[in-house]
Amino acid sequence: MAIAISIMASMAPCSAYAQGPTREMIQQSGVIIDALDSICQEGYNLYIAECVNWKSTDSLLAHYSVDEIGHNFIWQPTNDSWRVIFMDKEQKNCIFDFRYDLKSGEQTISYDPRPISENERRIFEKKNLMFKNAIEQYGDSLRYDPDYGRPNFDFVRIDDKNTRMYMLQGVERTGIIPFGNDLSIDFDNEGNITAFRRYHRSFIPISNEGEAAFHSHLKDNPYITPTDVCNFLLYHGNMKQTYILSTALGGYIVYDAERKHATYLSKSAMKKVSKKNKKAAYH
Repeated sequence: MAIAISIMASMAPCSAYAQGPTREMIQQSGVIIDALDSICQEGYNLYIAECVNWKSTDSLLAHYSVDEIGHNFIWQPTNDSWRVIFMDKEQKNCIFDFRYDLKSGEQTISYDPRPISENERRIFEKKNLMFKNAIEQYGDSLRYDPDYGRPNFDFVRIDDKNTRMYMLQGVERTGIIPFGNDLSIDFDNEGNITAFRRYHRSFIPISNEGEAAFHSHLKDNPYITPTDVCNFLLYHGNMKQTYILSTALGGYIVYDAERKHATYLSKSAMKKVSKKNKKAAYH
């Protein structure tokens, strides 16, 4: 199902659009476009973090038994590279080193044991400090549904001075897209918490067997979230699009997994689209 409706057209009724877009309409549509582009990029970065975690763990378990594995940590040396280190039980040696280049898609794996470097030790200790501070300050807010799976925690580099930790609802069932039970916490380079945000107030498991998935956001959450983007990319199966009803914007945010792009649709534009999409999975 292709959607080719411009944001400007969806922002106003036909009578207003026929007279030409006003400055207010242009400014509002520009704000929406910029916000959606930024969120989609953030969500894609989070998706890459999850994929790197999955790929590295699968590669590790193909070579080592669980009894041989200690702690691990993941970080981004640069915006375009990821690194995963798994340590032995004594946390003295690296037993698995995974490197991923985002631009080329190249993966480098080493199973050769070696001592943990001082820099790696500092990164490991800083991640532990961040997690410890998060649990101490927001432990009561870390909600998840154990019937579906345990939570996943991902640390993503925002810039040279800030790191964001995401909590996602993990799922062990097939055919489910786990929207909700998600939050993020920001840290400075010393591991101090600088921001907390909850993306959804509940857990919304949606089947990925339809043509599209729908859920709604309250007025305090007007856009698609980076966690929505990440979870849809991870679990969408053959589903191509997800729709979010934005009560704040009075319309819908449409995210397309193939294009990795989000668009805004007014409710009137959405009615036209929904006629072509009768097999959607609703919540």
